[in-house]
Amino acid sequence: MGDVTKVYAGPGIFVWGVSATGAAETDAVTIDLTQGGINFATTTTYFEPTVDQFGSAPVKSIITGITGTITFETPDMDFEKVVKFNPNTDKIVDGTTPTKVKYEVSGLAGQELPRKRAVIKPLGIMDPNRFIYIEACAVKFDLNAGYQLDNNQRMAISAAAYPSTDPDHYGLLYTWGDIAATA
Repeated sequence: MGDVTKVYAGPGIFVWGVSATGAAETDAVTIDLTQGGINFATTTTYFEPTVDQFGSAPVKSIITGITGTITFETPDMDFEKVVKFNPNTDKIVDGTTPTKVKYEVSGLAGQELPRKRAVIKPLGIMDPNRFIYIEACAVKFDLNAGYQLDNNQRMAISAAAYPSTDPDHYGLLYTWGDIAATA
């Protein structure tokens, strides 16, 4: 029988830039304000060979790749965070009045998104068994900066989870639970 104490709900926190022990790095980006929750989903692709004798029905399935996506919206409009994960964003500080600051986002193609380990954890929960660590995560974002009476500005975040190329975690996509657990 299922355990109803393991039915979970509630908001989450996204941290981009965590160490191998799960601690936030000094330049980590923490997003702890979301609207609509945080979703992590994986997508698996398959090669499904067929034989003439069975027509178009596959005879087996072979995994050809697995990736993941993290999606959420945040009303946190702090562009200091965007500068850290988006190579097309620059912070410009006025040369004579340092309180004058602007952020420029270019539309130039060809920039590779930086990858870091990230974690999704439930708000107020300190049990690492409930955390999801994404081994190689690149953050994508789009701005939704409308001015409306009954809605707020927000950034749409869609982070990509890739298999790790780190020799210590080669091929690892994500870890569900305590990242510090060892065999």
